[in-house]
Amino acid sequence: MTKPLALSGTFGHVPGLPFMDTETAMRRVGNNCGNLVFQYAVSRLIGEPLKAVGTDIPWGPKQVRDLCRALVIPSANFLRENLDFSAYVNFLEKVDLPLVFIGLGAQADDFEKSEFDFHPSVLRLLDLIRERAPRVAIRGEFTARVLERYGITHFEVTGCPSNFINAAPDFPEMIARKMQGPLRSFLTHADEPWPKKPAKKEVERRLVAWTQSGRGIMIQQSVPGMIRYLRENNPFSTEEPGENFEANLARTLMPEADLETFREFVALKLRTYYSVDQWIEDSSKFDFSIGLRLHGNMAAWQSGTPALWITHDSRTQELVDTMLLPNIRLQDFLDTCHTVQDARDRLEFDPDAYRERRRELRGRLETVLEAADIRVTA
Repeated sequence: MTKPLALSGTFGHVPGLPFMDTETAMRRVGNNCGNLVFQYAVSRLIGEPLKAVGTDIPWGPKQVRDLCRALVIPSANFLRENLDFSAYVNFLEKVDLPLVFIGLGAQADDFEKSEFDFHPSVLRLLDLIRERAPRVAIRGEFTARVLERYGITHFEVTGCPSNFINAAPDFPEMIARKMQGPLRSFLTHADEPWPKKPAKKEVERRLVAWTQSGRGIMIQQSVPGMIRYLRENNPFSTEEPGENFEANLARTLMPEADLETFREFVALKLRTYYSVDQWIEDSSKFDFSIGLRLHGNMAAWQSGTPALWITHDSRTQELVDTMLLPNIRLQDFLDTCHTVQDARDRLEFDPDAYRERRRELRGRLETVLEAADIRVTA
């Protein structure tokens, strides 16, 4: 009997979330609920039994090796500076199984960056890719250049697996049809309240202002302090956001508003998701989605809601370029998008070109899975 596959991640939701403290909840999603989206996508791509490590089987190298024949790894931005990946790389070494990396990406602020100061654990990860990965599915050309810099060439550029969630034959037309309708409601996606770049803070404030005054909601997916704040009334969320956190956050995001106005915004307009099915279902109710977050926009896009990605680093730029997703550079957004209607008017989408690129990327991803003797869904 053929052994099942191990999945390093989730099936797109966190069981028992309402009764969990926030630190545990964020650890389950790698401190970013957006990770659920591409993990969900990977689990739907594979047409045979999967065992999620940490849920179905424990994080024990021997247990994984004994029960499974390969480890499937939704990979995201594993290749970045200032990342100590020692614990996870040690686990991969001890598992001693074939490794199937999907969506592997390098990250940097500069798309032209060519020299990296990776932690030794990341360099060891690159060794494992050479040694144990039959083929690798990567995000785009920037990641390809980084891998080639380290002598790795057995990859396929596939974009993000989340691009393949919606299996409807007329998926591109769904988006095109909604683009022709009126702009009655919208989604925005929060990034980080205190970014290093002043321009990102200006974008965040603009999105908050649009959401507060318009028929929209804002989704926060990745800042642990923000998630603690949003969950503070849950009796199982025992961590305190900090004495001055709320006041500092209010001054940062809504500098002209009083604290009660900010609290009303948080109560009525801010959301976070630990279930991709619910995230996509809710996103389908809106006419437009915009923000700096790749997977927040992608949840909306896969629901058939048009989205505009604001690009701000190598990761977002290579992904939108690879997948032909509507996008706008950060400074261009600040210069030209003074209303949410301005932003929606910047949407450019060719459903035929998108369909053809998506078909090509899906074929490459199937090549990676087939190289590891993994069946794919129809």
